[in-house]
Amino acid sequence: MNKNQKGITIVSLIITIIILLIIGGTTVYIGTSVIKQATLQTINTNMMLIQAKTKTIAEQAKFNNNQDNYKGTVLSEVLGNKKIDKLLEIGIIEDTSKYYLLSKDDLVSMGLEKIEIEDGYIVNYETEEVIYVKGYDNDGITYHKLTDMKNVTVK
Repeated sequence: MNKNQKGITIVSLIITIIILLIIGGTTVYIGTSVIKQATLQTINTNMMLIQAKTKTIAEQAKFNNNQDNYKGTVLSEVLGNKKIDKLLEIGIIEDTSKYYLLSKDDLVSMGLEKIEIEDGYIVNYETEEVIYVKGYDNDGITYHKLTDMKNVTVK
């Protein structure tokens, strides 16, 4: 090789690759965190919209002294669903006669057609509590209730 020939040395190539790997790893970590945060915000927003509609329906039912306008299927009628049975088992839901499982049709009739149903939402019209059946997993802990998700910090 001639002294006038210029080229990249193996050391500078390795250093360049290491720097690119560090930048790539950081980008992936930050990107994953941003995606998790966006997912949590979407779930929270959906649940708050459902809660607002639940409050309206509950108030109308109290005013009319009639619960016939409650949307959803009473949970006691859908027992045997593995995910709902698990929520009962871990104590997220206690009295199945007070909770209603919302279907896509229920959400549409509530004016919430843009909400994706996925595994479903459960509401309690008396307490205006909203539960996400699938739950949101954050660092090994799964959150189902809107009240719990409001305090979650994405890691």
